[in-house]
Amino acid sequence: MYHDLVEALGGHHYLGSPDADDRILQEEDIDRIYDTYADESKFRLIDNRVMRLADEVAEKNMSAISSRFFLRLLGEFIDRKSSLNEKEHSIIWNCWKNETPIFVPALSDSSLGLALTQHYIKFVEDGKKPLIIDEIKDNYEIFQIKRAASKTGVIYVGGGVPKNYIQQTAYLQDMFGVPDAGHDYGFQITTDSPQWGGLSGCTFKEGISWGKEKPRGEYTTCYCDSTIALPLIVKAVLERCPMLEKREKLRLKFSS
Repeated sequence: MYHDLVEALGGHHYLGSPDADDRILQEEDIDRIYDTYADESKFRLIDNRVMRLADEVAEKNMSAISSRFFLRLLGEFIDRKSSLNEKEHSIIWNCWKNETPIFVPALSDSSLGLALTQHYIKFVEDGKKPLIIDEIKDNYEIFQIKRAASKTGVIYVGGGVPKNYIQQTAYLQDMFGVPDAGHDYGFQITTDSPQWGGLSGCTFKEGISWGKEKPRGEYTTCYCDSTIALPLIVKAVLERCPMLEKREKLRLKFSS
């Protein structure tokens, strides 16, 4: 979401080389993500804008909010500050526009988290009450979505923290006495293997043992680069389901 924000606010990512001398890149303030380059000085400017937004939110006495609510505020911020050309391809902005919640369960492990930490330190040192991102509130809000749905399906592009975060909503529902609360459908696109023990490679079959998926559910896994597989899947869905865009959307309103 951070890199999406950078692009939405006029920043860019550049095609580079994984074989570059990283010592020279560091001297030139160029950050490398495999073969992608980014301008560190531009990142610092974006971080400062996020920090100032957090300052404004804290001044309104919004002391503890979910990551979902903060990402909504970022979408509104992009809407005010960016041109249509910059924001029209932004995930954050489009989700804000269509009232689609974004949860970031590992927000602190990101440049967004670092910007919020700068805000936190500054406010604490000034004797003011800083903005707090309440991760347990995240759990509560996404649990409400799971509980409100008669059936649920999951789509995983890659893995990491978000994958198990969505998985565990079913486990949480079971803890509240709802039997057979696993997800009904699911597919994942991954290049990771299950034998290394990481959640990015864990199979739906494994999830059944935890009650995260239903034994009679329908699941499949595509072992492929997601930048290849996902566009093909989306294209196929749109071709086969022409009425998809006209379907009513389930909207669950949250309080701030």
